[in-house]
Amino acid sequence: MMHMKSADSCLLYGIRAKAIADRQQYAKGKADALCNIATALFLKGVYSQALESYTEAMLEYKSIPDTIGTTQMLMNSAIVYEVLGDTLNAVKFSRRALNRASALRSDSIKCMLYANYNFLRPKSEPDSSDYYLNKAEEIAIRFKDQRAQLFIQQLKSDKLIRNGHLTKARELILQSLQIARTHQWEYHEIAGLDYYAKYFLKRNQIDSAIICYNRSYELASRSGFITFKTEILKSLRNCYQLKGDEKNRAITNERLVQALEEEKNSNNGFIGDYIAYHNTQQKVERLELQAKNNRQTIGLLLGLSLLAIGGIIFISVLYKKLREQARLQNQLNEKITEQNHLLKHSDEFKAKLVSMLAHDFRSPLNSTLSMVSLLKDEYVFSKEELERFYTALQSEIDTVLKTFDNILQWVKKQYSGFVATPDTILVYTAIEEAASLHHTLMQDKNLSLVNCVSKNLSITTDREIIQFINRNLIHNAIKFSPTGSSIIVDASYTHQEVIVSVKDKGAGMTQEQLDKLFAFTASSHSAIDRSAGVALTICKDFITKLNGRIWAESEPGRGTTFFYALPQPVFPAVQIQ
Repeated sequence: MMHMKSADSCLLYGIRAKAIADRQQYAKGKADALCNIATALFLKGVYSQALESYTEAMLEYKSIPDTIGTTQMLMNSAIVYEVLGDTLNAVKFSRRALNRASALRSDSIKCMLYANYNFLRPKSEPDSSDYYLNKAEEIAIRFKDQRAQLFIQQLKSDKLIRNGHLTKARELILQSLQIARTHQWEYHEIAGLDYYAKYFLKRNQIDSAIICYNRSYELASRSGFITFKTEILKSLRNCYQLKGDEKNRAITNERLVQALEEEKNSNNGFIGDYIAYHNTQQKVERLELQAKNNRQTIGLLLGLSLLAIGGIIFISVLYKKLREQARLQNQLNEKITEQNHLLKHSDEFKAKLVSMLAHDFRSPLNSTLSMVSLLKDEYVFSKEELERFYTALQSEIDTVLKTFDNILQWVKKQYSGFVATPDTILVYTAIEEAASLHHTLMQDKNLSLVNCVSKNLSITTDREIIQFINRNLIHNAIKFSPTGSSIIVDASYTHQEVIVSVKDKGAGMTQEQLDKLFAFTASSHSAIDRSAGVALTICKDFITKLNGRIWAESEPGRGTTFFYALPQPVFPAVQIQ
């Protein structure tokens, strides 16, 4: 029942059932459980594993023997092949299922076989297709099988839509949706919404079709029907194309790409987890068998203990050994879990280090390249101009290399995981050093940086993290400042923290943009571009590691001020000459 509501729940109950059946050596129970596992895998888009599990279930049914179960597995395999686009095998397996069903005494199983055969071959000869669908409906009504009747109603509505009988089709669709919602069968509600969307498209009511597809996409996402999500998004994209809504079509395309990537990652991870679970289950079975044998041995030794004290001692030693093995196994499991957690955080941190290194030097190196490109112009410089030019270029490159060496050494130290290196830093000097890296960019826009920070104010923190934040905030201020304006840097302190601010006179931001600033969710229409969004996200992550905080204040047309604060008692430093 759960496969109509949640693929994940279906898988969970199937795995639990198989474990019980394996312990009890119950062949039919194992076959039934494998069928449910295969159905869940199919709904999650893991088709090769689904076919493998259906085949394994079919072999179990044959060994009993159970002709009904074997017939069901043949038809289920045919459906998987149809979804994979292998029509030849789909027809082959469905016909094998029908041939086996013809020999069955009970015809209740034939209901879904006939309906599925009609679903697999909708473009076959009309008389043949209608024959199987009518037979299926007759059996479903006789056995009061509501789910089968619902499925048949939907198949009939699809035929009516294709033949242009829209009014009758709409009645059947609405009836099927009502039944699906009453029983909370999300699987069939998604199918009903798909047919309803097709009905609206036939009537050229594109907006109504879009509503249907959006609702079915929500249901597929909530129920874990991963394989449905991409198909729904494709249909939704086609609707926006028919409507001429290029904006929503582009958004849907992005969602489709994301869904395909999620499906790929989910399937890869899911297969790995499923294989790992299967291997672990086999190990548990072997351990249970071993434990069973050990218990038998212990029982025998307990019986012999009446005859010899040595037997009792041997049993005690064996018991302690088993306890020690269990303790060591628990320790090993905890260690593996901890290592996996550390590896995950280490990988995320390394990615941020690389982003930090790339972001910090893209702008100054571009400025240096622009200066070098001037040498290629046909304009003839005087000797004095060339000397000034080379001196400026050398100074620019020296600054970049010096900063690069410092950050590179810091990054190497951090590559095994984040470790803060406290250092006493004069805030005024740190701001001047950070601004020097963007000297050429400021000259190009005729900007001035006003450093209002007290020359005696110091902080104790990790130098490279704070300098990365300073460089990024100054670079953002330069990027969004109008030509000829100024950037004001100031700092204040209380008994608990130092607060540094960087203010520009740019266009400013709305409250909505401020809310999304440090979460890297700003759209391409935002005042903050993608590279700045990545850097600001890293800034927030790094300042959080230092137990600090970062925020921005702005109004449209009045510029933007970025703040960061570090908790610490403040002692003005001795003036350094």
